[in-house]
Amino acid sequence: MPNVLFQQRRWVNSSFSASLTKQSVLFMAIFFLTIGFAHAQVVPALSSISAQGAQQGQNVDVILTGKNLDTATALWFSGTGITAEIKQETEQAAVLFNGTGISGRVPTDVQLVTSLTIAPNAPLGIQQVRIVTPYGVSNAQNFVIGNLPEVNENETTEKAEKSNWLELPVTVNGVIASIDDADSFSFDLKKNARLICEVTAQRIGSPLDSYLVLRDPNGAEVANSGQGSGLDSVLDYTALAAGKYTLHIRDIRYKGGGGFRYRLNIGELPYLETIFPLGGQRGTDNTIAVNGANLDTVNAIQVSIDAETPKGQQSLRVKTPSGLTSNPHPFSIGSLAEMTESEPNDSTDKANTVNTPITINGKIDKPSDVDWFSFEIKTPQLLVFDVEALRLSSQLDALLTLYGAENDKVLAVNDDARRSDARIEQNFTQAGKYSIAIRDLNNQGGNAYSYRLNIRPLEPDFALSAVVLDSQNRPSGLDSPRVSRGGTFTMQVNVSRLDRLSGPIRLHCPTLPRTFDVSPAVIEVGKNQAVITVTAPWDAPIGLMPFSVAGVSAVGSRQVERIATPSPILLTVMEAPEFTLALAEISASVAHNKTVNLHLTANRRDDFTGPITLSVVGLPPRVTAAPVTIAPDKNEAVLSIRAGSFERREQFSVVPPPGINYISVVGTASVEGETVSQSTPAIPLTILEAPFIVTVEPLRFSIVFPATVAANGDANPTAQGDTVAIAANPTADTETTESEAPMTKEAMLTLTVVRQGGFTDVVTLTPINLPEGFTTEAVTIPVNETEVQVPLKAIGSLEDKTYQFRFRGSATINGKAFIQDSPILNAKIIH
Repeated sequence: MPNVLFQQRRWVNSSFSASLTKQSVLFMAIFFLTIGFAHAQVVPALSSISAQGAQQGQNVDVILTGKNLDTATALWFSGTGITAEIKQETEQAAVLFNGTGISGRVPTDVQLVTSLTIAPNAPLGIQQVRIVTPYGVSNAQNFVIGNLPEVNENETTEKAEKSNWLELPVTVNGVIASIDDADSFSFDLKKNARLICEVTAQRIGSPLDSYLVLRDPNGAEVANSGQGSGLDSVLDYTALAAGKYTLHIRDIRYKGGGGFRYRLNIGELPYLETIFPLGGQRGTDNTIAVNGANLDTVNAIQVSIDAETPKGQQSLRVKTPSGLTSNPHPFSIGSLAEMTESEPNDSTDKANTVNTPITINGKIDKPSDVDWFSFEIKTPQLLVFDVEALRLSSQLDALLTLYGAENDKVLAVNDDARRSDARIEQNFTQAGKYSIAIRDLNNQGGNAYSYRLNIRPLEPDFALSAVVLDSQNRPSGLDSPRVSRGGTFTMQVNVSRLDRLSGPIRLHCPTLPRTFDVSPAVIEVGKNQAVITVTAPWDAPIGLMPFSVAGVSAVGSRQVERIATPSPILLTVMEAPEFTLALAEISASVAHNKTVNLHLTANRRDDFTGPITLSVVGLPPRVTAAPVTIAPDKNEAVLSIRAGSFERREQFSVVPPPGINYISVVGTASVEGETVSQSTPAIPLTILEAPFIVTVEPLRFSIVFPATVAANGDANPTAQGDTVAIAANPTADTETTESEAPMTKEAMLTLTVVRQGGFTDVVTLTPINLPEGFTTEAVTIPVNETEVQVPLKAIGSLEDKTYQFRFRGSATINGKAFIQDSPILNAKIIH
């Protein structure tokens, strides 16, 4: 009997927490060290792994190449079924000096030889592998578990014999080493044998854009490949004659290099092309039709889905009586009642009648086919029409059209809302019968054009992702954080809100020991990210500490918890740090266009006296904080945060939306040539809405005084660049003669108050820091009004330069004075 194998794509339910705790204990047991400071605390980097896969039930040696691998203690795999033993570090080139006080190294990568044992029942597919050291966990490389015998391409044999000889079936590990490289493999085929050749390259991070060519015993090209999964090629050919065939692989763009690695499966392999339906409902038994190559007698499979199975995608494989296992095919698990379309339904009058909510399994089985479904709306409601096709390996590029009650009015059309799968949200306000039609955008069709059409109400949900931040508030590039005993690190958690989820999401770390201090953090309403910090206790166990970040939100009457990706997050706990940082404030608030100060203390280890550069992470847009450096041997600093910034194209300050944001101060320093970072625990920063904001127009202008004055006293001013030129309006001093009268010019400025939060009271506007030689006046903007004009005068004896000043708005609010300054005005004097 054939076996049906499923692999879950991702765990997103809260039950993951329990299993992660067990995993943490396992890693803690194998990795508990005491670390000194003699070794630079540098993060390992893994650049390649060779070979990039192995067969189930085999023991293989692989070579790991990278930097800072000399302190490796273990390998970490993202899945199960693989155990590893580090055998040796390969000999490296060295630089030798005959004296003291000088050292050198050859800038080459370190190589580790590792013995891997693959369990016979190890799950097929791609796993991630990382190097574990006392100073952190490396980036990931991909490693594939297959079920075919494996060989490595042999360039020497290929040059001597024109190709590598293979016994099928087989998996070849190879590399397109240069732009003119093309690897060749020969093998025997029987007549009518159906040959499947499948490349895995892009899927494991290789830049190879593969291209396959197959030649028959006479050397004639009989088949070539296009693009398969992503940019990975698949070739399917039925031999017309028995004999020796040769397969060639190269980069379709004629590129190559050491990183252009590939895995190539060759043989009469089972290959799943299509399944129908593309999924099933939880708690049901399903018959799934399968179609493809070399499936022997398998044309249908029985699938039972447990009622508690998480919604989402899993991958399905078929193991044939020959013992070979097929490629994976996505399989969708839903919660709605399901039905299969019934042909003919290719016109309005033949539409299948459905009751909502429903999942419809259908197929655009010929070119220009259209499937119609009608449904009745009895009460006002919002419905989602969501297609699953391309994401389930269907070739259908779906086009959805929603029709009104009379079937002659198009209410909505969509063809690529999500990953090129169509989606419509429609708010039905009137009762009646409606119709939805689905077809291929390019009017294509066939057995591979299946779909699942979900008609359902909104199901608010969310997905989280976590990234480690650097001192510039950017992803650090490290997906495995490090923390010293007593130290703190910072992460940013991002949310994708689904189906109009709008509520707050509380963040926590359910699998960290309670002795770790996790900052309270909430992704507030209207926001899509928050900063969270983790502080390790001074007696934290040294070594690897896998953990997860989770978010909790209320959806209707139920509580939804989701685990952030990646999961687990591989945290390395190290010895006491060179310094730690602490804020005096436990919270802060700042109004629009105002500043607030944070007071920070650095606690240094006795032997560390270097400068520490400070920056604030987690600030929302339009909130700024200038970097500050704690000088050597100093321990305190003040950072100023301003809520609002002036943009030159606008005549007013651009202010951030009010609300709560979580911020942390990150300090970086250089220790033994390596950059080390520490963070403060996160605190909430509340942005307060100011009752009003002062704006002025124009903000930049030129006042031009002529070298000589015309008889009528007028001047001809000119504009300077993009500034405004002020018209001449000379006046005479009544106590002097006309020849002694100083020339003045007058400009009209427009002062505006932008009122916020229901503020309507009087605002007084007064010039501040007005340079000598300029005159203007204080003005009042009455209740509920927003604008006033004020004259500005300048005398001709002013020097040619730019003068700056502001207007200050003041009002009494709840018995207290509130002031708000305008942006800086720039007045340029030109003679």
